[in-house]
Amino acid sequence: MADKRIGVDLGGTVIKMGIVEEGRVTAEEAFDTPVSEGYEAVLDKIAEGAGSLLARCPEADCIGMGVPGLIDSRKGLVCCSNNFGWQNMSFVRDMQERISVTVKIANDAHCAALGEALYGAGRGYGRMAMFTIGTGVGGGFVCEGKLETGRYGSMAYIFGHHTVETNGRICNCGRQGCLETYASAQAVKRRSAGLYETPGSAKEIFDKMREGDPGAEHIVEEFLAYLAVGAVNISNILRPEVIVIGGGVSASADLILPRLQKELEKGVYGYEYAPVAVVQAALQNQAGIVGAANL
Repeated sequence: MADKRIGVDLGGTVIKMGIVEEGRVTAEEAFDTPVSEGYEAVLDKIAEGAGSLLARCPEADCIGMGVPGLIDSRKGLVCCSNNFGWQNMSFVRDMQERISVTVKIANDAHCAALGEALYGAGRGYGRMAMFTIGTGVGGGFVCEGKLETGRYGSMAYIFGHHTVETNGRICNCGRQGCLETYASAQAVKRRSAGLYETPGSAKEIFDKMREGDPGAEHIVEEFLAYLAVGAVNISNILRPEVIVIGGGVSASADLILPRLQKELEKGVYGYEYAPVAVVQAALQNQAGIVGAANL
């Protein structure tokens, strides 16, 4: 019988969870995240959904959860999560009071990276980095099919908060010039507010670029230029064999991937000896669930 596991992807808007069998989500549930109701309400909602899945998958003895922010996987702590305003939360302990099976946690982007490495676009590569580009920019790095899970390792690979512009725009983390302030869906929308009467979503701006809109072209070019800086930096530090681009913005992979590949070829030190490929995520919005189930 195939191994069945349960994974949870905790987002600021939606909680997604599912039963995972050999990398496939065979049953899935989703709930609005009650962020405004506080920490306890969010945990109660996760427990409610997990209980429903456990009733359908009683053989599961562990639930993995991807949580935004700085996570100490070993101690089960959410050290800091800007998305939720949480600090030093004993997440695993508090979930264990609500759920009868073992709970494991990791950063949500790390979980997405693990899912892609094991069953998606990163399968077959020994070293894989992933950018998850949505409202913010997340990152993960998987080596030989495993995440780094020590205290510092589980808090590493915060790709969205490395500096790409000295004294640049203020980021929601309080620092200046973070990649997230230039190469996220929110950054694209913010830039569009200065050009259009009604700010456009990242998807709308990418679509306008395809139609030849010069304003949209300017916004997308800036987005791609900074994302390329980030991808080159990460490649020169971690030297992945492949970079996987995921998150909502990856739907515009036709515009993103060719530019990134060209910039990697130009900017990665010794590219001719150890090239870095860039590809679109394969598991789409289920990567986090699959990765969390395989923690």
